[in-house]
Amino acid sequence: MTAHVSDQDVQRDAISGARILVGDMLMWSDLETLETPLAVREVVRTAISAQRPRRVLLAGPRAGLLVDAVPTDVRVDLLVRALPDARILGDRAGLHESSDIYCGGLDVFSPGHTYDLIVALGGPARLLGPDSRGLTEAETVARLAALLDEGGRIVVDLANEMGFTDLVSALPDETLESDAGWYVGAAGFSPRHVFARERSTLLEQQGLHAEATFAALPSVDQHSLLVRDDAVQHERVRDRVGVRAGQAMDEHFSTTPMLREPRAVLQRIVDAGMLDELAPAWVVLATKGAAATEVPAYPAIVSAERETDNPWSTVAVVSQDDTETLAWARPRADDEISEGKLSRSLIPSYGGRSFELELRQACATRRHAAIRSRVKRYAAWLADPTVWTRQTAERRYFATPANTLVQGDRLTMADASWRRTGIVSAEDALVRGLRDFARRLLASGSPHPWRPSVTPDELTVTLASMTGLTVTHAVIARVARIEAEVASTVAGRPEDLDELLSRNLEQGEYARDLPAPDEVGFRELLTHHRVISRELREKQGQVAWLEGTLRHRDRYIRRLEKVIERYEETLTYRAVEALRAPRRIATEKAVSVAKSTAQEALPPGAMNKARQLAARVLK
Repeated sequence: MTAHVSDQDVQRDAISGARILVGDMLMWSDLETLETPLAVREVVRTAISAQRPRRVLLAGPRAGLLVDAVPTDVRVDLLVRALPDARILGDRAGLHESSDIYCGGLDVFSPGHTYDLIVALGGPARLLGPDSRGLTEAETVARLAALLDEGGRIVVDLANEMGFTDLVSALPDETLESDAGWYVGAAGFSPRHVFARERSTLLEQQGLHAEATFAALPSVDQHSLLVRDDAVQHERVRDRVGVRAGQAMDEHFSTTPMLREPRAVLQRIVDAGMLDELAPAWVVLATKGAAATEVPAYPAIVSAERETDNPWSTVAVVSQDDTETLAWARPRADDEISEGKLSRSLIPSYGGRSFELELRQACATRRHAAIRSRVKRYAAWLADPTVWTRQTAERRYFATPANTLVQGDRLTMADASWRRTGIVSAEDALVRGLRDFARRLLASGSPHPWRPSVTPDELTVTLASMTGLTVTHAVIARVARIEAEVASTVAGRPEDLDELLSRNLEQGEYARDLPAPDEVGFRELLTHHRVISRELREKQGQVAWLEGTLRHRDRYIRRLEKVIERYEETLTYRAVEALRAPRRIATEKAVSVAKSTAQEALPPGAMNKARQLAARVLK
């Protein structure tokens, strides 16, 4: 008996069982550069708990990483464009009772059924392959809405054409210069993203009613921070947004040159209530059909730390009433983790204004008195015995300006979850905090009143001297070693301690993140680049003129050579040359005879004496 093999079976991957569609990418992987969207996971869990779905679609590689958030007894389908990703996600979806995996583009995706929950992340850039037909953002939302049941929910992210990251970054999007940017300029794709004013119309045209809209930071591919659009209306929640948004942008721009300091720009955007208009991207939760009578209690803020696979990472969820819940990125029952001298507990953070932002603003005024008053306040707080008691002194090492908040007339830690065994003195904690601030200030190219070539260690000495503290190289080395120990413990690589220590000391000697050791920031580099470009254009103009002159002289020389050749071919020139030959021979013979006669007539050694006399006379 011969077994019947259908076309559908032929188009299945033998390893993962994924159905191969048009637009599949056999040798590409999106998951190599993407991490689990932990912030979106909390929002999806809220939606699932409010209304349990019957069938779920996870479209896109990052959405596929959320398969663990879907209950195992719920049918789930996954759509990715890369075959290696389909195989990876197939293993993660193996615990579900029923799951189908599709590998290909959204443009040809036709499962034959609909869903009551769709999570689609990445937009057309992640949902389509080079063989797919190009889709705009509006067409992508339309195809997803067609797969949604009446009354079902959709979670989709949209990139903002006016995201403020484009206003502060000094470099274009790196993906545009790589293979991942193949869709730029391709047929069918939109030449730009969506504006904030177009978002509601785009949803309403597909019969979708928005339940909640979150500003997604720092980028459309990295939702480490989600802020609900109405959260900034409350002052206490707004203070939390400013601090957490600054931290998210610091991580995103840690290796990228900037035109402006993102913390200051972002704080002004939050204070102005324009975060929704200028966010790099949005995550939208919408229902199909009429608006839901009961909207789930979606969080106001969701903040997830980077490195999702790191056991030290956490996810913070802030509700509308400013209540915070902290959980591990990798779920586990224990509320504490420790290794070596380092430990961390699930302690919620607080709201307030960033002290580092105040210190940066004081530096921008270039008034030393304003800087000195804030540094003295910071030093007095670190040395206050009523604040750093026996129970809290082990946290003082982590009280850097970036992790310090201003609440009225007092300072407090933003994240007090970290502890290090062994009390660090107030002086060492001050040096560590000022050195961390100096590195970040110089690396971001922010304005300050000191010379452009100042190094982080030199700036640390200057700031510490404002409090009367003398910082030596031994103190800096001691603080740097503690930083290296903490970094190696968090990374889980204690064997890298010496390498991290060496790198830490080098970063203090001159700012490694800067374009050059004697540059303040990227703005100065751009100014220098303009000067060099102008000089290069002038030199290129001179070279072009000289090359033209040289070509003109070459043509003139060739014309003279042709004239000479014509003269040499004439009968007169040949006759003269024939008459000159006997005369030249006779002259050379006469001179030779005269020389031999003179040598015979003169006494021996006379010629040598004559030469020596001539040499003395010529001197």
